[in-house]
Amino acid sequence: MSEQSEKKVSDIMIPVRNYRVVSHNCTVADAIKVLHRGYYQRNIGGQGHRSVIVSDDYGNPLGMVTFRSVLQALEPFFAKAEHLSVPTFWEGLFTERCVSEARKSIKDIMHPINVIALDANDTLIKAVHAMIKHKLGTLPVKKNNRLVGMIRVNELFSEVHDLVVGAQGMEGAHIG
Repeated sequence: MSEQSEKKVSDIMIPVRNYRVVSHNCTVADAIKVLHRGYYQRNIGGQGHRSVIVSDDYGNPLGMVTFRSVLQALEPFFAKAEHLSVPTFWEGLFTERCVSEARKSIKDIMHPINVIALDANDTLIKAVHAMIKHKLGTLPVKKNNRLVGMIRVNELFSEVHDLVVGAQGMEGAHIG
């Protein structure tokens, strides 16, 4: 290991205050609107977050909804077989699924925060392991059992870049 200590999850996480929040009483359609606004209409340039936090009536976080959880909700239950060809009767199913899923409660598609969460003092390699194992691009970060932030694959990849490029002195190098 190098002279400086490795960063912890808290060093690269996005503070929870930077995320949009929806009520657990809202519909999937409501959450989709908030997700869309938060991702596509950023005034700071670039793209926003691909997830929103779901809270209870007192503002306590219960879960999160991501682009992936919305898309997973659209997949028909009978399509989850591994080797399934797409028959012609699926034509129009996307629209039908969008409309029907939009009416559901956000609680039906959210990922509960307490199931998979990192501690603010966890190592970055633990964050990598959790993301790969659970196939998630964003994970909640807790401190003293309270949600304090989110860590995304973006921040982890940026850290990988900084370590690799910094170690090789390639910051200004043109490759390709």
